[in-house]
Amino acid sequence: MDPDIKRDFPSLTEDNHKELSPVDFNYNCLAFVLGDTHNWWEPSGLGFYWPPGFREDTTVETVVSILKVHGYTIEVDVDVTPDSEAVAVYAEGNEWAHFARFAGGMWTSKLGRGKDVSHLRLEDLEGKKYGTVARILMRPRQGS
Repeated sequence: MDPDIKRDFPSLTEDNHKELSPVDFNYNCLAFVLGDTHNWWEPSGLGFYWPPGFREDTTVETVVSILKVHGYTIEVDVDVTPDSEAVAVYAEGNEWAHFARFAGGMWTSKLGRGKDVSHLRLEDLEGKKYGTVARILMRPRQGS
């Protein structure tokens, strides 16, 4: 197991997560959940991407607005397993800290500047580094 992952996320074990990619500095967790592996999505930074028309802040409210434009329009309770593609927003207070994507029955995350991983439970990434899951937004199922 990667020693950085073990240090930063002690709840992740060999049994409950899988590393999916090598380290990649080109994109972050917000870009990852939106399918963009070429840009680092963050407001107000040299070389960063931020979608036009949105406040340049890191509030949960702003990022929820961005997710809704990308089709994540149904909010589900944080302790409910989504029944279609979804994004979990981790936050510290009202500031987003991390994002995880749910698809095919599994959560996946881009861990900062590190690796993409799959993980069974959202709470395995909660803690000092990413805070807690504040919101989960789901896309409507095809044909709904």
